Amino acid sequence: MRITIKLGGSILEETGIRQKLLEQISRMVARGYEIILVHGGGKSLNRRLSQMQMTSRFIEGLRVTDAETLEVAVMVLAGEVNKKIVAEMSRLGTKALGICGADAAAVRCVRLSELPGNPEGIGFVGKPTEVNRSFFELVLGSGMVPVVSSIALGLDSLLYNVNADQMASACASGTGCDSLIYLTDVPGVRDENGAVLPIMGKAEILSLRARGILSGGMLPKTSSCLEAVEAGVDSVYILPGASPDILANFSEGREGTKIHGNC
Repeated sequence: MRITIKLGGSILEETGIRQKLLEQISRMVARGYEIILVHGGGKSLNRRLSQMQMTSRFIEGLRVTDAETLEVAVMVLAGEVNKKIVAEMSRLGTKALGICGADAAAVRCVRLSELPGNPEGIGFVGKPTEVNRSFFELVLGSGMVPVVSSIALGLDSLLYNVNADQMASACASGTGCDSLIYLTDVPGVRDENGAVLPIMGKAEILSLRARGILSGGMLPKTSSCLEAVEAGVDSVYILPGASPDILANFSEGREGTKIHGNC
């Protein structure tokens, strides 16, 4: 089975949680799963920008990325955060290859502001459009785990900051994954009463968005879920990363939210 797993939120910051998740991923690889690991790093980037006295701004849950912010994003996401994960995987005995979308043109994108209906003035933010599947097949076939940071290569050969949820969705659909798992610092998608919805589809997501119940980072995340299932990924999960052994039973629906196209 081939699965894309996305690490994000505070679970990347909390060493204990991150290491437990990487241990679970390593066990999955040892059992024969093919894993593509995509990561965010927004909190690390916010911290670095603050140290440099640069302001973090967001539009519809997406980071406004001017040229200076992009330089820092590449340094933090494709460098600091990415290589830390690779090193930790190595300590667990799992071979990992840290990349960004520019490496081997692994993930290409278009500038978001050039697409209809997207915000102006968001800067160097891209939306993934193409995945180099042959490259991922080569990496996975050699027994390695590609660890993908959310920097993509534009059609103009410039680097772009990409929302990590969108990067994960593109990697999952572009490599023929069976499932896509978002490991987050929230228990799942909540309804208007705060209860976690165990299973949902497009109609429910659109309804929650229209009523303003979904906001912030959950907007691009749920959009990415829909894009994945519509592109052929069988099922998408939003799971609480801090829950013990969350990856051992992810398909049983005990926790989090499952999203699929037939719901």
